[in-house]
Amino acid sequence: MEPQTGLHLIDWVILGVYLLFALGVGFFVRELAQTDKESYFLAGRSLPWWWAGASIAATTFAADTPLVVTGETAARGLSGNWLWLAWIGVHAGAFVFFAAKWSKSGVLTDAELVELRYSGRDGRVLRSTRAVVYGLLFNGIILGWVLNAMVKICGPFFHWDRWLPTVYEWMATWWPAGTALGDPSDGLTILVLLVLVGIYSVLGGIRGVIFTDLIQLTLGLVASFWFAWVAWDAVGGRAGLHEGLAAHYDDPEEYLSFFPEVSVEWIGAGGDWAGMELLQSTPVLLATVFAAYLMVQSYANFPADGGGYMMQRLNTCRSAKDARQASLFFIVLQYIVRTWPWFIVALVALVMIPIGAEQQVFEGAATVVGEDREMAYPVLMDQLLIPGVLGLLLTSLLAAFMSTLDTHINWGASYVVNDIYLWADPEATDRRQMLVARISVVGFVVLAVMIAFQIETIGQAWRWVAIIGAALGISTALRWMWWRINASAELAAIGTGLSVALALRFTEIPFEIELIIISVGSVLGMIAGMVLGPNPDDEVLEAFMDKVEPIGVWPDRSRVQGLRQIAGRLGIWVAICGGTVAVLAGLHQWILIGNGVAGALLIVGGSAGLWGGTHVLSMDELDRGEETKTTRGVTR
Repeated sequence: MEPQTGLHLIDWVILGVYLLFALGVGFFVRELAQTDKESYFLAGRSLPWWWAGASIAATTFAADTPLVVTGETAARGLSGNWLWLAWIGVHAGAFVFFAAKWSKSGVLTDAELVELRYSGRDGRVLRSTRAVVYGLLFNGIILGWVLNAMVKICGPFFHWDRWLPTVYEWMATWWPAGTALGDPSDGLTILVLLVLVGIYSVLGGIRGVIFTDLIQLTLGLVASFWFAWVAWDAVGGRAGLHEGLAAHYDDPEEYLSFFPEVSVEWIGAGGDWAGMELLQSTPVLLATVFAAYLMVQSYANFPADGGGYMMQRLNTCRSAKDARQASLFFIVLQYIVRTWPWFIVALVALVMIPIGAEQQVFEGAATVVGEDREMAYPVLMDQLLIPGVLGLLLTSLLAAFMSTLDTHINWGASYVVNDIYLWADPEATDRRQMLVARISVVGFVVLAVMIAFQIETIGQAWRWVAIIGAALGISTALRWMWWRINASAELAAIGTGLSVALALRFTEIPFEIELIIISVGSVLGMIAGMVLGPNPDDEVLEAFMDKVEPIGVWPDRSRVQGLRQIAGRLGIWVAICGGTVAVLAGLHQWILIGNGVAGALLIVGGSAGLWGGTHVLSMDELDRGEETKTTRGVTR
């Protein structure tokens, strides 16, 4: 199997067929999307669970993901990927606690839930604040880093300076130099894709977005597994990988280790911390520290209740049960199925493109990758894959880019229409709302380009998002479980958390510790808001409880009953999180290490996850058994 450089005719055919397909989907479903905002943004709440679950997975598999995995593995080994693997906590929480509740809420956006849950001026201010921070700032950063990733992937393959030199020279007169969006050739590629995505997103709404997601996910899985197999064979399998790492790096185990090594630097302590020796020698303490890290990383996350685009997908489902099934299907795809091809390619890149080595397998590759380790993924694509396979993988990455982009511009537009425009013009007709939705889609495309100019690396953008999320995550989750959380508490949590984050920009502390400090500041602000702000309105609370049927401490049940509900769900959540981590560790041992521990980890982890998953899917019956209504106002 001889490698190639550049694209061949078969690669262009595969790419062209997919782009025409995506455009055709928009025209095909446009009539279904044009009736009203619920049809445009939620597909009339008519989709099966596996469509929604696959679509969530497709959206989280953006073109940036394999690049970030490659860069983090080069910087900190496989354990560096807990930057995003830690999100299992919030995704398991969405499955256990929130998926069915979102479906029952009937809202169009997560910001709309604010006025279902709270009342008065603070509720209106909070809804608008979340729409702006989440719909514009958070969304814009994600769109920006996705564009940044696409530049890195397309750069080696698209050469507009040779194909259309006149257009290239015209763009060169005004295209900004030295930005994350590359040179004018990269910019022209991005603009062409943006126009295409904008057209089918405007026409097809969320139904068109999800239909293209299904094809994108299939392409992505097939192509990434194929690439991993080729890379694994090229490096010589497990033995070749170990030998290559040992030959080029002083501590090869550092790159193969799946869990972070707990050290003074990792926990942010200075000097020779007296407790470190005890911590490192005690497995239970090590596991506790890692669990605490997992919890903080998970809930230092803006959609701590599964909100945002995940909520939008869940609310396209036909029922609460479908929403639960969709969120479970997503967890399996996200953490168990598709991570390993990325991990394998990232490790192979360390061996086949060793920075600083005198002899290189691929001439010139070390120069490109040395400046940006994330570039190792597209460089290996170009060097290892034969014609046709390269086109398939490149098409899957373009499709992943388009999937994430169309999701975020459709989702962002839903905030603009539902939470901002309708506030100013509550009597707007469906036709006017559709016009605003389509204009908003175009606006988000422009916003994505503007933010992309400010992003240096994709990993940097991921950290921006985590920092914003650390200011909002805990109060966002607690609003579903405790009546005493009010709008003032959420506003204070946002203000305090973001203020602490801004202050920490002038310090040099580990990122993990930064998230903990921001989260603590957010909780303190939340408590102050609860104490100083007004109690939630009784009528609003009662309407919320009747519609959503939340678990936890509410006026219709005793504290003991509410806490028992939460404790029961937490036990299931721990089983699913622990089971997923155990399965991941088992696959790591089986694929990369090759010892007998793998089987035990897979059995234990699979059993825990299966028990938790089946328990949650039967919760409709459990919920009915728990909802023994008592007198209103018991806990007041």
